[in-house]
Amino acid sequence: AIPGALAASGYAIPEQSAKASGLAGAWCARADDSAANWYNPAALVWLEESEFQAGSNFLFVGDMDLWQTERFVPETLRGLPVLYEEPVPATYSLADSLETPVHLYFSQRLSDRLAWGIGVNTPFGLVSDWRDQPVTFSAATSELITVMVNPNFAYRLGESWALAIGLDYVYAELKEFSAELFTLVPVPTPTGPAFALVELGTRDLTGTGDDLSWNLALHRRGDPWSFGLSYRAELTPSIRGDIRFSNPLLPDSAARGELNLPARATAGAAWDRGDRWAWELDLEWTDWSVFDALRIGFENPFVPDIALREDWNDTLAYRLGVARRWSARHEGRAGALLDERPGRAETLRPSIPDTDRAAVTVGYGFTGADWNVDAYYMALFFTDTLALPGEPGEPGVIGGEYSGFGNVLGVTVTRRF
Repeated sequence: AIPGALAASGYAIPEQSAKASGLAGAWCARADDSAANWYNPAALVWLEESEFQAGSNFLFVGDMDLWQTERFVPETLRGLPVLYEEPVPATYSLADSLETPVHLYFSQRLSDRLAWGIGVNTPFGLVSDWRDQPVTFSAATSELITVMVNPNFAYRLGESWALAIGLDYVYAELKEFSAELFTLVPVPTPTGPAFALVELGTRDLTGTGDDLSWNLALHRRGDPWSFGLSYRAELTPSIRGDIRFSNPLLPDSAARGELNLPARATAGAAWDRGDRWAWELDLEWTDWSVFDALRIGFENPFVPDIALREDWNDTLAYRLGVARRWSARHEGRAGALLDERPGRAETLRPSIPDTDRAAVTVGYGFTGADWNVDAYYMALFFTDTLALPGEPGEPGVIGGEYSGFGNVLGVTVTRRF
């Protein structure tokens, strides 16, 4: 279960079901299969049959570029061309990779009023891999893996209302957080002082941690209108690990830190008359302001602690989905979304190359006698976004303009029994 990162959404991965993703994630109010474990657990009580789902996304990472001109190079560095393998203007690109986060869901109705379910998915993740200097001095490779286990119980309050409560257990692994190390050495020349770039090797930070939290959901089923509310509380796994240096003169050390996985609330309204068309509009709030800084402490007193200011903002995402039933077995889907970036221009680092994003989706669903297959495609458009390090600038911020495009595919198979 290895997640990939696309720009925007911070390091969240919103796509957790092929059916929901074909509708651009607008699924909080309809949520009519076992993926409700993630999108709105209260809707589990309306499912008449037990279901098991398994699916995967295919995220094509790498269509992200950092474009730099002279205006983005701080005054203090413009006299040091040795920092750059290519003179500005220059374009630096993420290395290509294919990531395949998975999702598994189970649901079972225990009585007319009580149901339960469980989900296993990868709601947060990060993969970014830069190959060119000076970007690699800030971030060469960043890879974060999370796995969440989420049991839920749903209770029917009346003819139309249902309430759910659940637990969220997350395991997080900072698989690699590396960068190249360098120093500038003054060198006398006949024409005046100059500086030589001396590489000191690489540093590589790894670690693991976990945490436990909770979620609540409310659902109203109606004809033609349905409504949903879902809230997931913040998770803050404590990461314990090591930092290692390729240079034997630099001391390795045990490391510790915290990973901020923000709270999230979603509200949705759906219109479905049960004949041909169904619509849903969702509004999603994410508490990214909890990510105010990246702090990593080291036990070795000769290794300085890391404290990078982030100052992220809370964000809103807007999702609209429409479904068209062609027959009892075939359904077409489409959707659109707008997703705000949480980061600031002054703290936008290549380890998390975040931008606003817009997306359009198409999807298809086939319903068999006791099984379903759902598939979708998403085209992601990343808004051109500036990183402005200023003077003297935040550590690790590479001034320039980020831009890109993303492709995401996904398939989910459902077995009813």
